[in-house]
Amino acid sequence: MRQGYTGPEVCKITGISYRQLDHWTTTKLIEASIRNIKGSGFHRIYSFQDIVKVKLVNKLREAGVSLQKIRIALSNVNEILGKNMKITDISIFSDGNSIYVITDNNEMLDLLRKGQAVFGISLGPVHTETEAEIFSLYPEKISVNNA
Repeated sequence: MRQGYTGPEVCKITGISYRQLDHWTTTKLIEASIRNIKGSGFHRIYSFQDIVKVKLVNKLREAGVSLQKIRIALSNVNEILGKNMKITDISIFSDGNSIYVITDNNEMLDLLRKGQAVFGISLGPVHTETEAEIFSLYPEKISVNNA
């Protein structure tokens, strides 16, 4: 049997209230994937992956992202990357307006726009490439620009 955590344990681990966790689970934003039974004598049981997702939602909420946007992003990340994807295998970013994911192909996708690619440039390699071009064309200037 997989290791599971009760709602109160999840709240203690994540720092959210039980009411918040219950709301997120009831509205299907978060899943109690080991056991999702609500009723007298039964407790929801959350997996480690579920707890990671709770922490993700909480961090996005703390950053000012609405639950509506988070719901869309989580739905789209499953659709874009597949159901077998683990949430811990990806990196998610937000600017407060949108939510982005980095895929294993190093593509950045906008999760609120159903995976529209976002163009990004890492400036470290551009710096190195520019330095090499200048050195090959104007070797006497490289020491001045490097200072």
